Amino acid sequence: MLPPAQLAGRIQHALIGEAITEKQVRTHVAETLEHGFDAAFVPASWVWAARDEMGSTAGRIGAFIDYPYGAGTTAGRSAEARALVDAGVDEIDATVNIGYLLSSRTAEFAADIKALVEAASPIGVKVMLELPLLTKVQRERAVQAAVDAGVAFVENASRGAVGIADPATISYLRRSVPPSVGVKATGGIKTVEQVRAVLVAGADLVGSTAGVSIVTGAGRAPGSLYSY
Repeated sequence: MLPPAQLAGRIQHALIGEAITEKQVRTHVAETLEHGFDAAFVPASWVWAARDEMGSTAGRIGAFIDYPYGAGTTAGRSAEARALVDAGVDEIDATVNIGYLLSSRTAEFAADIKALVEAASPIGVKVMLELPLLTKVQRERAVQAAVDAGVAFVENASRGAVGIADPATISYLRRSVPPSVGVKATGGIKTVEQVRAVLVAGADLVGSTAGVSIVTGAGRAPGSLYSY
């Protein structure tokens, strides 16, 4: 069993919230480098500052598309993907338009994901599939659409308010996608025990705002179980 400090390389350290400042972004990047997190996720408008703070290190920068609701137009979401690539991101996590799927508009749902993947190339896209909102059949359609679109990773949800990441859901995703597609666990992960559980269930990466407290055991984890 990996000790907390060695789990850092599997955690994508996220900075989410209102009124995020440049100082917060630079501190977040410094934490990512200090603890060896897989990547620092920051608001899209601050990618430039994160990249500047990373300097010549091997650290990686990620950002979100249309977070948290995924209700933007496909054209707008694709433009955001291209803008993030131009800004120098290494990682992109995208919401999906789950309303399309819930409205039985599977073709539109799939086309939106495919457009994002194409717009973000050569950067791979991780999609947050909001599985807790879906029926069994809808889950299968969501996963298949993502795989067919060529996503790099699938995620269980966008945040804990949709569904807290649990081993059963992560295991389902791992069984449902080919080995070439990664699985990222997100939503309400605040403890080292949760990280270990989802990794054992098949997650390749874990997204959390609580990375520092997870790996150090010190300080209060930001947010709640219902946040990212």
